[in-house]
Order: sequence, then C-alpha cells, then structure tokens
Amino acid sequence: MSNGISKSERGGNSAYLQMGAWYDQKTGHIHLTIPGTGWFHTTVTDDPKSVRGNPNLYAKLARALKEAGVPGPDFDATEAVSE
Repeated sequence: MSNGISKSERGGNSAYLQMGAWYDQKTGHIHLTIPGTGWFHTTVTDDPKSVRGNPNLYAKLARALKEAGVPGPDFDATEAVSE
C-alpha cells in the first residue's frame, strides 16, 4: 500500500483504504484522509441537510474515534451499530 489504497488479497471488488480520521470540535466535522494520495480528504457531519451530512456514518466514525481513545463527538449509539 504505497499510497494507502490496495486491492483485496482475495480479489473481487473490494479495495482497502488506509485512512486517518479526526474530529474538529470547532466545526463539528469528522475529517477523513488517505495519507500519501494528495487528493483524498473529505469531511462528514451529522446534519442530514448538509451535502456532507450522513448521520449513520458520522455515528460509526465517532464510535471508532472513541474506541481508538482519541477525541470525538458524542454520538447516537443506535446509529453506530451494523446494519
């Protein structure tokens, strides 16, 4: 994974993305980046009216940040489960 993106060893349609994630308390956004790409950086918010809004993904990312022991937003535990 020289640039943080690779095809699954099992083949098929899966790709693995080695990502960084962090929470910006000032904006309330969770940032996602793939270091080494120079082009992959995006944000997610819990506001469903926002173009970057995805409450389900936001809750899952917030849970992942919490489990990693880094700062993150409060989240709805019912949103942060597998579907």
